[in-house]
Amino acid sequence: MKIPLQQIVVDEGHRIRKEAGDLTSLIASIQKVGLLNPIVVTADYRLVAGFRRLSACRHLGWTEIEANVVPYKDDPLLLLDAEVAENLMRKDFTAEEIMAIEQRRQEIMRMMRGTILQRFWRWLRSLWAKVTGRR
Repeated sequence: MKIPLQQIVVDEGHRIRKEAGDLTSLIASIQKVGLLNPIVVTADYRLVAGFRRLSACRHLGWTEIEANVVPYKDDPLLLLDAEVAENLMRKDFTAEEIMAIEQRRQEIMRMMRGTILQRFWRWLRSLWAKVTGRR
């Protein structure tokens, strides 16, 4: 569900993460591929998880954000566990996985460029279009 950003309450007195840190790469990612993971809020729109995502979207000038609502309002221990789980219960890419990402990126870029003959044919067609004024 989408929630207006102005209605989201960040209770800094109870949150573990108080500083968003450098948001440059997160902002660039959200601009490029969108917000892939919604923030998490209680039914009364108190932020549970996603402080950096919320901060980045505010920086981008968004007026609303996708959010998952959890029924943890009256359970402070569960709220804390949810905030911690969001940040700890994940796995960073290994060095081998990062190398595989770059190899896959290069494969995709090669496929998008095409073979030498395909590139040459596209060049000839564009040249012909310029000469004849046709597209």
